[in-house]
Amino acid sequence: MNVSELLSDLTVHYNAIIRQTASHLGLTAPQAFHLISIPHSGISMSRLSRKLGLDTSTLTRNIQKLEKMGLVERFSSSFDKRVQNTVLTQRGGEIVKKMEELLTETSQLIMDQIDLDEQEHISTVLEKLVWSMDCIREE
Repeated sequence: MNVSELLSDLTVHYNAIIRQTASHLGLTAPQAFHLISIPHSGISMSRLSRKLGLDTSTLTRNIQKLEKMGLVERFSSSFDKRVQNTVLTQRGGEIVKKMEELLTETSQLIMDQIDLDEQEHISTVLEKLVWSMDCIREE
């Protein structure tokens, strides 16, 4: 398999894991992706839009649903009132923590299938891969 095929397979598998985890917590996969993409310190809507690869109108609708669920809050930036920032509520933070715990458990099950010598290199390779993807997407 070439790198493109491997990345596609990895994406499909990871999306399935996210869907299962989200479902366990009463969320849809997009809701889960939105929540885990919001740092604890918050993020501007425009930055979150770029991070998720969504247009701002789609993101706004999705965030409004999460607001109605009591998982996120939006507020205007104190420096620029045109900038909307999004933060997790306490309940949203608790759900993200639970999601991270479930994903960590699943990750451990996955790593248990991989030889110990190879496990040492996975984090390094994934960090470089994420960095490279960030660079390409920011161009």
